[in-house]
Amino acid sequence: MKANTNYIAKLIQKLLRGQETVDERASIEHWRKSDKRNDNLIEDFRDAKNIEQDLNFFADLDEGKAWEKVDGVRHTTKKINYRLFIRIAAVFVLLFGVAIFYLSEKGIHDADSTTAHKALKKDILPAQSGALLLLPDGSVVPLESSVKTLDPKVVIGKTKEMPGEVANEPKENGTEYNTLVVPKGHFYKLNLEDGSQVWVNANSQLKFPVKFDKNERRVVLEGEAYFEVSHEADRPFYVESKGNEVKVLGTHFNINAYNADVRTTLSSGRVQVSHSGEVLFLSPGEYADLVGGRLSKGKADLEHDLSWHNNQFYFKKETIVEIASTLSKWYDIQVKFKQDVALDKVYTGNFKRDVKLSEVLEMLTYVCNLKFELNGKELTIENK
Repeated sequence: MKANTNYIAKLIQKLLRGQETVDERASIEHWRKSDKRNDNLIEDFRDAKNIEQDLNFFADLDEGKAWEKVDGVRHTTKKINYRLFIRIAAVFVLLFGVAIFYLSEKGIHDADSTTAHKALKKDILPAQSGALLLLPDGSVVPLESSVKTLDPKVVIGKTKEMPGEVANEPKENGTEYNTLVVPKGHFYKLNLEDGSQVWVNANSQLKFPVKFDKNERRVVLEGEAYFEVSHEADRPFYVESKGNEVKVLGTHFNINAYNADVRTTLSSGRVQVSHSGEVLFLSPGEYADLVGGRLSKGKADLEHDLSWHNNQFYFKKETIVEIASTLSKWYDIQVKFKQDVALDKVYTGNFKRDVKLSEVLEMLTYVCNLKFELNGKELTIENK
């Protein structure tokens, strides 16, 4: 069917929009029946929502409209939707006679493999569960996939691969702290001794006492973590991060403190956010930002702010530098940019987080019009 790709592409568009004639419907049905993969392709498209918008997006993409600068009057945003993208991409390539792509639940496949895969000399897996626990006596305990609830005597229950326990008696005078260190390329779920649960993102640290005080529960975060705090009305839970303090009794929330700014996003319950005498109260679906030493709040985009916890990459009006920073933490890679890369263009999109690096780069290759080359753990980004 390569000789008729333009014709088939037009028929697919008409079929999806309900604009096909009787003769055209007969032609597309013949094409569908000629190969089971063609039939599967049409059914995948039928499942897609907002098809018109995404078809128009790919038409705009090919026209090469100019991107505007970040400091300009507005940003140009391109939308990537992982599941929808792999369906629409087939129409995109058909329209321009490049090749016929056949789709499966695992992604896009063609006869020669994709440019993104060719550029990867060795693929990289997504982040894995793992961390280091620094005990008060200075010893280090490697952690793998699971922990028991922490208490003052048994800091950590090892997995079957690491049998045994690490004793850690608190001293009578003074509070002692454990520090959970989650390096790049990893994540970790921790159960605290009060029953609270914490999901700690890559390149982050959580400092917590061996035993919580009888009047309060307090931890210190660097990086990003999602908290599900056990309700105790007479013993509030505090999270400190770069001078920002979040006070809760029992709730679900996320804190992102990778950079100089701190964002607290509330999923459920109620929290109090304070900094240098300023105090804000958040209701579910709101965020509090600490920027330049000042607090502000607004309506949160929960899909974006909680995306990492929900196993998604969700980039919203982010530059390739910001996207690369996220990928660097998750895949434990170093990123270099060639001089010809426009660092101020912005992109919006989402796709699964538990995929190999090649799959992420494949999506970005089509949308960002960039070339990615991986050597070891160094990723170089340049214009095509």
